[in-house]
Amino acid sequence: MNATVRTKLTSLPRSPGVYFMKGSKGQVLYVGKAKDLKSRVSSYFTDSKDHSPKTRSLVREIQDFEVMLVKTEVDALLLERTLIKHHQPPFNILLRDDKEYPYIRIDFSVDWPRLEIVRRRQDDKSEYFGPFSAAGSLRTSLEAIKRVFPLIRCNQWEFEHAKRVCNYYHMKMCLGPCVLPVEKETYKSMLRDAMALLQGKNDEVAKTLESKMITASEREQYELAASYRDQIKAIEILSEKQTVILDPDIEGDVISLKESADMIAIHVAMIRSGRLIGGDSFTFPVNGLENPSEALPQFMLQYYDGRYLPTRIIISSVMDEMDDIAKAITPEGSRQPEIRSLKNLRAPWPDLAAIAEKNAQYAHDEAVRNLDRRRSSLEALQTTLGLERPPRRMECIDISNLQGTAIVASNVCFMDGHPDKSLYRIYNIESVQGAPDDFASIREVVRRRVERGLREGDLPDLLIIDGGRGQLESAMTSIAEFPGLQLQVVSLAKSRLENKRGKQGAVSTSAPRHSLERVFKPGHDTPIPLVPGSPAFRLMTQIRDEAHRFAITKHRRKRGNLAKKSLLEEIEGVGPKTREALLKQFGSIDAIASASVEALMQIKGVNDDLARKVLAKLSK
Repeated sequence: MNATVRTKLTSLPRSPGVYFMKGSKGQVLYVGKAKDLKSRVSSYFTDSKDHSPKTRSLVREIQDFEVMLVKTEVDALLLERTLIKHHQPPFNILLRDDKEYPYIRIDFSVDWPRLEIVRRRQDDKSEYFGPFSAAGSLRTSLEAIKRVFPLIRCNQWEFEHAKRVCNYYHMKMCLGPCVLPVEKETYKSMLRDAMALLQGKNDEVAKTLESKMITASEREQYELAASYRDQIKAIEILSEKQTVILDPDIEGDVISLKESADMIAIHVAMIRSGRLIGGDSFTFPVNGLENPSEALPQFMLQYYDGRYLPTRIIISSVMDEMDDIAKAITPEGSRQPEIRSLKNLRAPWPDLAAIAEKNAQYAHDEAVRNLDRRRSSLEALQTTLGLERPPRRMECIDISNLQGTAIVASNVCFMDGHPDKSLYRIYNIESVQGAPDDFASIREVVRRRVERGLREGDLPDLLIIDGGRGQLESAMTSIAEFPGLQLQVVSLAKSRLENKRGKQGAVSTSAPRHSLERVFKPGHDTPIPLVPGSPAFRLMTQIRDEAHRFAITKHRRKRGNLAKKSLLEEIEGVGPKTREALLKQFGSIDAIASASVEALMQIKGVNDDLARKVLAKLSK
């Protein structure tokens, strides 16, 4: 414990709040909440014999801490969730960012709303369902729902320009509102029924449709009544694929957690209208978590942020702050769920908990097996390349350019043999203009990467350069600018065609042969060949190919942007200042092309004639 920490501990208040544990570079290592900040934070710096190995590994890295005071324990929970999502601390449970999961979005403010799959939840007053963990199964569910309800399938442009009904109408899978007179409220009511079906409320939806069918029949709206009848039959078929396991009025989530020295696995079993409709499994490396009681609250706070909230949540173990968690995960104006432990609960909850436990155990064992395989591969790579230690964090740099234009360098990162896309970086090369120069580009990007790594304390265990000996020497030129830097660097050269000549110099007619992939190391004259199919071969070629893919993708995007910008230069009357003003106002060439003549004329120097020239050129 250093002097800074010791001094701060003496002045900690006995108040609820949130604390940040920080490392040597000021980075946030861990975010926690406490009813009593003084007691909780001080406990980290007591006799280490009372700590778990995981906590000791965290404490060894703590160089400072900060606290934020709040009024209540619920406020502390909410603030903890926000800060974990913002800082992504390595010693916290980190649920995959929601933006990567698909949502279902429905905008009831438009005349004809649709079920849309989106990746990001916006504050736009639309209704969202999700996020869903598997996009494939979500699309399958949506197709099933569209077979039950004749919802609009075409996009807005097709809808507005339709001259006649499409085949979906003739298959009774759309009402044809693009052409035929359909009541908007009838359609929106059907859409709400579809939403309820998404939530697993099959029986409730069927009863509602039956009531609507009877009403339509009494009003002699026989075609509408027949449509409701068909929907009820489709729901019955859909329900037969789901197993009824309890009373139809029961709904809830059952959460089970399994932990080992390396991994935590959590499974959420979802029960809707008496049916087990599915489940989600999540795995996390243990890192600095002290015990499962710390993992579960953090998981629940993140999991239910934006997801459907059931009336009841059953957990496998008792938590002290169950009421506070329930308040924290409940959106304003919504009903608060009941959170209970499995203890003293009667059937069918113990049976459901057994299902969740079995799935959590399976997810845990599978994650541990994958982790063991990756560790074995890293150890094999260490042996093959003669490295000082297994490269838990590997990074690979690749240069992409076309005739010296739009030169970019990709830097991809693998953690424990697995891609970590949150650590991918792209570098726009600034030192090379005109003719391409891979060696100069490599020198620049390696220098910039090392400078940032030293500043932020996140250098890799192994830096791989895509290329041969020349590329490696360029990288080492930049490394030499940092005396005393201990960074393992190699280059990976692609296999090449070997031309074999026969007697008297004649070219052999036998099948062409390719050399092996080769790894060059500093100070070694002979490259290390990689045996195809070996763990070292798979890891090295996988990260190299990923770096190449990422570089090409970013290069094409940059080259496309440059090509678009050059269009403005071809328009007579559009000078540098006007180009700059247009791009500053609209943000992109696409936005300029979509603007109106009147909007363009708001830019100084753009009259009606020039605005029309710009739009005519960009429309091509």
